[in-house]
Amino acid sequence: MSAPAPHPRQARRRAVTALLAALLALPGTGRAVTEVGAPAPALRGVLVSGEPFDLADYRGKVVLVNFYSSYCRGCAYEIGSLETFRDEHAAEGFHVLMIGVDRPEDKGRVARMLGIYDLQGGMTDELTASGFERRYPTPTAFVIDREGVLRERINGAKTLPRLNELLLPWIRKAP
Repeated sequence: MSAPAPHPRQARRRAVTALLAALLALPGTGRAVTEVGAPAPALRGVLVSGEPFDLADYRGKVVLVNFYSSYCRGCAYEIGSLETFRDEHAAEGFHVLMIGVDRPEDKGRVARMLGIYDLQGGMTDELTASGFERRYPTPTAFVIDREGVLRERINGAKTLPRLNELLLPWIRKAP
């Protein structure tokens, strides 16, 4: 005697699970992987100023890629520290690139915030290439060294003392 046929709902669930597993196994369809110690993922798009940018063009500099939201309290808390740190260390080859995770209709709000603090940045929805995830808990930042290697992932708001602790070793490391 043969086993009874599975209930249609169970069969459908198994089929959907198998399909999702197959899709995730395809190249380029899984979650973005940002591994510390690996080359920095691609990141290209348009700044809120309208100029194109490519993270690869910053090779030779230490770059802080900061994912933030104009609605995030922690982001508002840290943005002045980011501006101050950038101003103090730009001549040493340090750059900040802000990536807004806000909705497209909030681009004006993001641009205004970046303008107040004289920081460059773009919107996740306007990225033309990204090996980073589309959204992160905000703020989340990544430190890219002069050779283009991802060196740190930083979750949460960053104070000036914390920025000094995390970034100065990479900035002062001989190229």
